[in-house]
Amino acid sequence: MNNKYISGIITALLLFVSMAIQAQGPINDSLTSTPAGFSNDTTVRSIKSSPSVKKDTSTFVKHSPKKATWLSVCLPGAGQAYNKKYWKIPVVYAAGGATVYGIVFYSKQYNNFKDAYAERINSGNNADGYYNQFQTPTLKSYRDYYRYYRDLSYIGLGAVYILQIVDAAVDAHFFDFKITDDLSLNVQPTYQFVGSTPSSQLLFTFKF
Repeated sequence: MNNKYISGIITALLLFVSMAIQAQGPINDSLTSTPAGFSNDTTVRSIKSSPSVKKDTSTFVKHSPKKATWLSVCLPGAGQAYNKKYWKIPVVYAAGGATVYGIVFYSKQYNNFKDAYAERINSGNNADGYYNQFQTPTLKSYRDYYRYYRDLSYIGLGAVYILQIVDAAVDAHFFDFKITDDLSLNVQPTYQFVGSTPSSQLLFTFKF
C-alpha cells in the first residue's frame, strides 16, 4: 500500500469516530444524571415547590384580653400596663384621685353642716359661731348640697374603676390587630334596572 491509501483510511476512521461521538451527545456524569422521564428542570422545580419547614409557634404567647381584664380588676392601671398603653396609667390615677378628693372634701362638709343643722334643730343655736350666720333652712340646704356631691363623687369613682377595666379589655382585643398603610376609597358608578326603568348608583369600596 502506498502512503496516500493508508492516510485516506486513517482519515476516514477519524471522521467516523468523530461523527459517532457527536451523535451520542455529551456524556452525563452519574452523579448529576436524573432518572428516566425527568429533567434537571423538573427536579429543581420539585425542590423549590416542596413545602418549607413550618416555623415552630408553640412558644408564641397570644395577648390575653382575659388577663388584661383581671389585672385591671385587681389593680387599676395594671391592664393598661399589660397592653403597653403606659400613657393611660396617669390618666386613670388622675381621674381616680380627683374623685377621691371630691369624696373626702364633700363628706367633710356634709358632716359639718349635718351636725350644725341637727344642733340648730335641737337647741336653736350653734356653739360654733361660724354656723350662727346661717339661717336654719340655709344649713339644711348646704347639708343636702354637700351630700349630693359626695354621692356623685362616689359614683364617679365607680365609673372610673369600671371604665379602666373596659378600656383594658378592649385594648387587649385589638392588641394583635394589624391595619395596613394601604387605606383607600374607590368610588365607581353602577347602573341597575328597577323593572324597566334604569337607575344610577355609586359603589363605594373601602380597602384596609
